[in-house]
Amino acid sequence: MLQNVFDGAVFIKAQKEPSSFSLYDPIPLFRREFVIEEKIERAEIVVQSPGFACYYINGLSITEDIFISPLSNYNKLLWYNTYDVTGLLREGKNVIGVMAGNGFFNESFETVWHYQSSLWRDAPQFLLSLKVNGKTVLNSDGSWKASREHSPIIYSHLRSGEYYDARKADDRWLFVGYNDADWHGVYCRPIPEGAALRPISCQPVREAEVIKPVSVRKTAEGYLVDFGVTISGYMEITLQEPRGSEILFRYTEDLDEYLRPKYNKMDEPYFYPESPFHLNKLIASGGVDTFKPRFCYHGFRYVLIEGLSKAPDPALICAYFTHQDVARTAAFQSGNPILNFIYNAGIRSTYSNLFWCLTDCPTREKFGWTNDAAATTEQILINFDIKPLFEKWFEDVKLDMRENGEMPGIIPSNGWGDNWGPVCDNLLFELPYRTYVYTGDSSMLTRAIPYFERYVEFLWKKKQEDHVFILGDWLGCGSSKLTPREFVRDFYLIRFLRVTLLAHRLAGSGASFLEERLQALTDEFLSRYLDENGAATVTSQTALAIMLENGLYKKREVIAKQLTEAVVRDEFKLTSGMVGIQYLYDALTTCGHPEYAYKIITESEPGYKTWYEAGATTLWETWDGKDKGSHNHHMFSNVLGWFFKSLLGIAPREEAPGFTEIELKPVFIKELGFVRGFEDTVRGRIEAEWSYVEGKFIYKVAIPEGIKATFRGQTLPAGVSEFVCDPITMKCQAR
Repeated sequence: MLQNVFDGAVFIKAQKEPSSFSLYDPIPLFRREFVIEEKIERAEIVVQSPGFACYYINGLSITEDIFISPLSNYNKLLWYNTYDVTGLLREGKNVIGVMAGNGFFNESFETVWHYQSSLWRDAPQFLLSLKVNGKTVLNSDGSWKASREHSPIIYSHLRSGEYYDARKADDRWLFVGYNDADWHGVYCRPIPEGAALRPISCQPVREAEVIKPVSVRKTAEGYLVDFGVTISGYMEITLQEPRGSEILFRYTEDLDEYLRPKYNKMDEPYFYPESPFHLNKLIASGGVDTFKPRFCYHGFRYVLIEGLSKAPDPALICAYFTHQDVARTAAFQSGNPILNFIYNAGIRSTYSNLFWCLTDCPTREKFGWTNDAAATTEQILINFDIKPLFEKWFEDVKLDMRENGEMPGIIPSNGWGDNWGPVCDNLLFELPYRTYVYTGDSSMLTRAIPYFERYVEFLWKKKQEDHVFILGDWLGCGSSKLTPREFVRDFYLIRFLRVTLLAHRLAGSGASFLEERLQALTDEFLSRYLDENGAATVTSQTALAIMLENGLYKKREVIAKQLTEAVVRDEFKLTSGMVGIQYLYDALTTCGHPEYAYKIITESEPGYKTWYEAGATTLWETWDGKDKGSHNHHMFSNVLGWFFKSLLGIAPREEAPGFTEIELKPVFIKELGFVRGFEDTVRGRIEAEWSYVEGKFIYKVAIPEGIKATFRGQTLPAGVSEFVCDPITMKCQAR
């Protein structure tokens, strides 16, 4: 397989060993001239660059994609990219130029996550094979030449920033005939024997949206550019300053009262003891310079520019919102501005964290924290064409499982971080399960059975030891104390066994021993967490919602009453963290109190209302996060799923996956006024809306062919159906 794809190519690099941390550590340039002696019918290039790379043929970029190749555990899995480059080549002399970055592959600065000590760490490098008319005409090998001293990018790190010396900018190296006599040879590294090579099939990362500044104003520190919304990406600027001038660009999500960058403690030495934090630098050439980084990106709304001799021209400034180029598949709007804020901010936060996996934030870490993703999988399946990226990431997830079944909390993993527990490891089960329910494709589930079984055995042993993991109901307001971590562990073990048994049923295989274990664990759970009257002994919002939504009770009405009492007890304040919030709103709805869910969502302080009133444009890491943490997390975005499942009434079921059959169950809330939206399912678009008009609720839904839909016991035809519903009796009549 390796020989067929790369045909003997090897990784090449400009240094034998990676450099120690330094603010002068140029990104290497590579070039190779070659001759094609036949007519070019079709040309294809295959590339793999673990620290990201930019590839050029005869001066032109081979693709609009950025940050290639995909993230992975580079010792185990190397995703590669293939591009059609027929139109870039010509008969006769040609040249390929490459700039290779560091990415997570070669992070040299010290951090708490120890990426500077990753086992895979090496100098920037790439792997390449060019085929013309089906024959290999060029590989990455020892015949290439390289230079670091000619590189204008003199410092670059994905999570830090980039320095560009425009005085060294000279694109002639990208063209045939350039004099590279002072360039040197390259070092070769074979493809690691233990690393699988796989073609990438998910959407690429791209500059998906261009955003112009809403203001550029002079401050005591420099010129402050405000783009109006918080995003992931970077700024581009064109300017002219005296040769050698150093222009600094400080990216930030927030400002203090003096309009200075406010990093909410994310830049503290605990996280970044020696490197700059979200800082880019341009050293001016003296002519007209255009600058944007190529191998780093930021989470930001504002950029403070320091060192200018005159005001920048706003017309020559823009921001690029960079993320996986994934299409939207849903839309939602309502009569409540807080719900509209939550939806739009949730979409923007999700996009900001699509970077070859689901990251936690585009600011402090940029890591694939699995707890964040497990908490939001459902809304992402509703709102985005995410299945290709989920399938890619799921391969990373399985590959990072250890022999004993233990999982790292960050995937792809460099080996850092243990004992995060099932709050993180839930992703192993949640990704394939939700994908099955929403698409009907069971392949992720059935192929993962060995991994499921290995993990549940690991977690079962940990339970026998009464082991307590680091994470419980993480980052709730009081929930961590209210919900014992043992409760969370025991629930997840039951949940994971259920998913494993579902996978076995879909695969047509038996697992009676797992069924027996599930029954025993369920009985033990009920005995441990229910009293003799069937009431829960843990009365947090999280625990009660989990029990209701997962059938972990003896008397449903008893737990439902406890949940409603808990919400009143808590004065309609949200106390659930990232575990409970996945179940709370659905549980309140199914036990007959959707108005309680609506009240918590729109009125709890701290809560979404807190963020809305603070002027946020994305979701925050913590409810009380005005002065701490990231302001661009997707972790609390699964409420968007409730908008569709409950307010619009659109929800698939495990028993009829992929929307083959749905029962429409919209909830009507007079104070909300109206809702409308659509969801593009695997069987077509479902549109729904309702409004409160002249004392009645008007519900309208459009169902495509191929979906069996019912509403209040009535089977609906394909096309548009409309109903008038009495707000007191809730009886609905077709109209």
